[in-house]
Amino acid sequence: MKEVSETLPNDYGDLRGEYDAIRGGVAVIDLSDAGKLRVSGKNSVQFLNGLISNDVKSLQAGEGVLAAFPTVQGKLLALCRIYNLGEYLLLELDAINREKIFKNLSRFVPAGEFFVTDVSDHFALFSLQGPRTPELIEALTGEPIDERQHKIAERQIGGTRVFVASHSRCGETGFDLFVPTEFAQKTIETILERGIIFGARRAGSEAFEIARIEAGVPREGVDAGEDYIILESELESAVSYTKGCYLGQEVIARIHWRGQPAKRLRGLLIDADQSPRAGAEMFDDDGNKVGEITSGARSFALDRFIALGYVHRYHLTPGTEFKLKQGGAELGRAELIELPFIKK
Repeated sequence: MKEVSETLPNDYGDLRGEYDAIRGGVAVIDLSDAGKLRVSGKNSVQFLNGLISNDVKSLQAGEGVLAAFPTVQGKLLALCRIYNLGEYLLLELDAINREKIFKNLSRFVPAGEFFVTDVSDHFALFSLQGPRTPELIEALTGEPIDERQHKIAERQIGGTRVFVASHSRCGETGFDLFVPTEFAQKTIETILERGIIFGARRAGSEAFEIARIEAGVPREGVDAGEDYIILESELESAVSYTKGCYLGQEVIARIHWRGQPAKRLRGLLIDADQSPRAGAEMFDDDGNKVGEITSGARSFALDRFIALGYVHRYHLTPGTEFKLKQGGAELGRAELIELPFIKK
């Protein structure tokens, strides 16, 4: 399985225990190689608002939003979380998009009063995911934290100032902790020591991958990216239809108001002897190709193989079954279901 992060091992020797921490306790996931960009200056909101699909003008200090950088064709260049920290905006994005988006934003710096700084190496990012995470955060910081998605606040953990942002990454309550790099080791040790009573433990990329597929969360470079229009990837929450003009708006708005995409990301229950790999194809009973798998795993919760994949818009009825082929060889069958796989 392809690793989620260069800083994150496949596992820590107990895959099932790591998965159970996500679903029943607190999983500590090291995503420190994520991109973190500081955007500041009088014109920062103006320039940024014209490049992304969501509204940053309305963000108050302590608020954040999920947003996409679209191409002119409405396809996904990159996803990011944008947080208003008062004096500047903090952008957090997947490591694969760090350099690309930094260069893209840097083009506007000469226009004046718009500054972009790559602070990725200045902050570690520890993502805490699991139902007992709010209890652990309160125990660490001495005060409760706002659980509403993409809220951000400055707190102290063991004397270290950190930013705590609400971010559910795999269907459970979750928070991202932005920790100054020089205090990263000390902080994660504190988290794990204090978190024992809340079931906290490190989790690797495999447990995280299983959980996020169960939750129906698309992963960039795998289930979402420049091959897909943003709305095809079920990223409606990253789009504002009232904010005004931005790159790619015309395509996205036309699809939203006048119809639906040609295909959509869906969940699939797999009846096969193995998990389908990315690129496995789906066919209807007449032999027509109607979709393609993007990621798959064996679900601990369902005790069977599951997958995410794109399905043609005329075949989106839950319960529809498809013949599944890998490299031309028949693999089994896939049944379309509504996401997420695990209902809370």
